[in-house]
Amino acid sequence: MTGREPAWRVFAHEFRASVEEEKGTGDRAASYVLSPIGARMNRVLAVGTLTPPEPVGRDPTNPFLRANLVDPTGTFQVTAGGFQPRALAALQAIQGPQRSLVVGKANLYRGRDQTAYVSIRAEALRGIGEKEYRTALAEALRHTAQRIDLSTRLRAPTAPTDATDRSVTAAPPRWLDAARRSIARYPTADPATFRAPLAAVVLALQGEEPASAQVPQSAVPSGRVTVTRTPPAPLEAPVSSAVRAEEASFLDIVDDLSERSVDGYADLKEALALALQGGVGPHRAEELLNRLEEGGVLEEPIVGKVRRA
Repeated sequence: MTGREPAWRVFAHEFRASVEEEKGTGDRAASYVLSPIGARMNRVLAVGTLTPPEPVGRDPTNPFLRANLVDPTGTFQVTAGGFQPRALAALQAIQGPQRSLVVGKANLYRGRDQTAYVSIRAEALRGIGEKEYRTALAEALRHTAQRIDLSTRLRAPTAPTDATDRSVTAAPPRWLDAARRSIARYPTADPATFRAPLAAVVLALQGEEPASAQVPQSAVPSGRVTVTRTPPAPLEAPVSSAVRAEEASFLDIVDDLSERSVDGYADLKEALALALQGGVGPHRAEELLNRLEEGGVLEEPIVGKVRRA
């Protein structure tokens, strides 16, 4: 049994620039969103000003909410639905902008044009006072600056080894591993471009945060990076006709539920339950779902809601 993933302390400008992910395999395997400066995020902790949420979808029996969390460097998208009841209830209770702390899963959705959108699937959130807000900002600032320094050193033409550089040996092992994975996925990223927005965090700690909690756009790096993708490995064996039949049956279920729903989406829990009634076990249904999503046949733009891509 694996332990719970620690939450990375990140700011919005780094989070929004994160366009690469590692998808886990097997039962309950964790997936990660990689940032260009070495955060390997399954879970994140963020603070800022949380706005009242807006509903996504039109099914009142299955609410799904989205809100903005604004920190001194930019904006996080925060979501919660029926699978996150505590976070959903906390979002529903928000009547106006408030200082908040949010802990949740890092989620990356890639649209049909392959544009990446990142968001936090909230597990828990609560309002915080000014002192706790500044303490959390300071901790995230320290972590971000240290990861920028580590990534810069590891990207140097004569990269230090674990045994020769004190700044490397002092880094937590999971930071080293994450930094190296990020360098492999963002080979041309420049860590220095992520340092400038931190000036806005320093101003916030000094009590000079702008009312909008945003840095001028001219001071914020675009977050665009060149990504080198490794072609997917070929399948070890062709997909059997039996598997294709199971996929077709599952797609029929999704299509039927989508057509009958008010928002054009199939409820994932209902689809899996119907597949189970048809003789497809829960683990097998999850495998089918993952295969169809990875193949671009199905998409889950809203947590717990699927449709044909």
